[in-house]
Amino acid sequence: MTLHVFIADKFTKPFCHYIAGDLKLENQCFLYLSDTTQDTQLPQNSFRLQQPLSKHLLSNIKLFYKLGSQAGRIVMHGDTLLHFFALFPWFLKKTDWVIYGQELYSFTKTKDFRQRLKRFVLSRVRYHITHIKGDSDLANQLFGSKAQFIYSPMYLSNVVDTHQFHPIDVSQKERLKIMVGNSTDPSNKHESIFEMLMPRLSEIEKIYCPLSYGMYDSYKQKITQLGTSLFGEKFVVLDQFMPFDAYKQFLGSIDVVVFNHPRQEAMGVTLTLLGLGKIVYMNKNTTSFDSLVTRGFKVFDNQLIVNQPLKTNRNVSENASRLDQYYSKPVYDASWLAIDKL
Repeated sequence: MTLHVFIADKFTKPFCHYIAGDLKLENQCFLYLSDTTQDTQLPQNSFRLQQPLSKHLLSNIKLFYKLGSQAGRIVMHGDTLLHFFALFPWFLKKTDWVIYGQELYSFTKTKDFRQRLKRFVLSRVRYHITHIKGDSDLANQLFGSKAQFIYSPMYLSNVVDTHQFHPIDVSQKERLKIMVGNSTDPSNKHESIFEMLMPRLSEIEKIYCPLSYGMYDSYKQKITQLGTSLFGEKFVVLDQFMPFDAYKQFLGSIDVVVFNHPRQEAMGVTLTLLGLGKIVYMNKNTTSFDSLVTRGFKVFDNQLIVNQPLKTNRNVSENASRLDQYYSKPVYDASWLAIDKL
């Protein structure tokens, strides 16, 4: 039996349904945290930990121990239930870790309990499951571990259909529609992007700033005010959550995208943009940029904006074949079929 341990969200729920239903992987079991007592989007053999965890600690630990003992393999999604894994460290010998990325960048070498716990657990897993080898390398470096890298697009949000791949020669457009950042997380570094764009205002029709996702309301308000004061009517805040199909249609209307996250982030939307044939500028000092460039993708250092016009056309024609090679549905299916046989 394979036991998946995760927080039920918009990524993990479709994943569980897909591997148990569409892929028909046998003997899959799901242990999850959720704010709702009933989650109809999860398949059979799903077990919800009672919340708050502290109030139901003993019964939750018993359930975790029972399922963990029965499992031949455990897949930990993100850094879910680190304290439970620490109670039964022998489980870690059969545990594979799906790396989200934030677990790495929130880790510090301070000696507080949370950081020690994280190092203790994450240094003992067998495999790193991710589509970014740099994250696996960084995890081994941070935690002093020797886990093996296993390639997988991880979740359906990283599966890209290239049927709508349609690059546009931006040099032929009068003015461009720009998207900056992807959420209210301060790691988006919107201010630094605004500085890059200020000298290029004559080339810009609209600057769209998605701020519907994330929990940093004060940062959202700050960026809204700053963007409006700098760009006036050209600055458009997207503060209402859009269904994926509507959001993808919006992304199709964008000409150029500028990210400046200092770490691996927003990969799902980045891959969607590449699948639409868009020009994507990124921070070159990230594992995501390095991973994409190493695999032959055409993404671009955002510092190019400082010295070259936004209307400089970039050849992104190779991205369609690269996406088919690394992020297609057959590649996704094959990765989880292979993981299930490890």
